[in-house]
Amino acid sequence: MKLRAKTVLAIVTVLLTAAVGSAFMHPGTYGLLCESVGGKWGSNGNSCVTRTCFRHSTCGYWANPAARCGRLGVSDPISEVYFQLGQPDQVYGNRHIWLERKGPEVVAVIEDDRLVSLACPK
Repeated sequence: MKLRAKTVLAIVTVLLTAAVGSAFMHPGTYGLLCESVGGKWGSNGNSCVTRTCFRHSTCGYWANPAARCGRLGVSDPISEVYFQLGQPDQVYGNRHIWLERKGPEVVAVIEDDRLVSLACPK
């Protein structure tokens, strides 16, 4: 009888461990973990983009960069602009442009590595 109880306990332990492990492996969990450290979760590439992305040119291309315009303000550093909006599709002098994918075009004017103006659709 003791052997049977140990076997049942072992099976229950394995099942609980598997359930906890699979919950942690769920992409939603990674997204929450990413955001908890100040990152942005890229579900398309299953990756966490952090504020160091500007330095490494890994800010990615986002489907709707305009959705994050409200997080930016005049005089924000270029690194924050790229973190929030992603890599621009085009750069002409001081104009950084994100083209429409799922949302309207966004244009940022950046001078001396600071945001001067931002044209975002409302």
